[in-house]
Amino acid sequence: MISRRTGPGFALALAASVAACGGGEADSPDAGRFLDAGPDDFHVERAGYVNLIEGGAFLSVYALLQDGSELPLPTAIAQAGDCTVYQRPRPALCDPPCDGVCTATAVCTPYRANVDVGTITATGLAQPLRFVLGEFGYEPTPAPSSELFADDAMITVAAPGSAMAGFSVALRGVPALTGAPSSLTLVDDADAEVTWDGAGAGRIQLALVVGWHGAPYEAMMLCETADDGALTIPAALGSALPRASSSLESHFSTATRFRRASVVGPHGPIEIVVGSQTTLSFFH
Repeated sequence: MISRRTGPGFALALAASVAACGGGEADSPDAGRFLDAGPDDFHVERAGYVNLIEGGAFLSVYALLQDGSELPLPTAIAQAGDCTVYQRPRPALCDPPCDGVCTATAVCTPYRANVDVGTITATGLAQPLRFVLGEFGYEPTPAPSSELFADDAMITVAAPGSAMAGFSVALRGVPALTGAPSSLTLVDDADAEVTWDGAGAGRIQLALVVGWHGAPYEAMMLCETADDGALTIPAALGSALPRASSSLESHFSTATRFRRASVVGPHGPIEIVVGSQTTLSFFH
């Protein structure tokens, strides 16, 4: 079995696709590659995930396990309070042309490949789900219902193993997220206040995503905070978040109440996330 990493307050916990940040003053733009993510934090270098997220955006009930982390890999460029700004390096050009991902050092890396860990099962839900490996990742079957789980359900996510070792993680459901904003505008040099109906269950994640939805995101501000009903986004991070390079339709931005657990796989961390999510329009 793959070893499991969990932390206090998480019944072998887990969450929704993003990053927990430590306190402190805003760091310089070279804040660090990953900012020393802990075992219960979002890992930008993750090699896979299993999402069980009610009301969510695209891929909110989905699983993906691959033979390495996403490329080109975003890096953390600034951090303050409960938030971190990540930026993805601009694509490079390889000569001869690259059948894969060309990094800034003109190194061609093959596209990541899916890894078979057997059929993944999720029990403790309103209806049991199986995630079956397909061409583009693990697809849920049967089609999930709109209400995935009871507020305090004990959910078990297990994979038997195949090309890599299996794993089993248990974590609790969360109440539906209510009262979160439907839109948010960041103004340079001004703090931004975000509120929701606090429930003291799990944590809250805010993901403000920059970039055209038809391509990997260009930048993202990721905040993870206590579920107490309020979050302050420091002015320094609003200024540090890069603007989109295109006016085309952006990726979804989201607010999520979640629990998360991570397992250590041979290709990198694998995150299992249970949550309740709403989408929001983000302006900068």
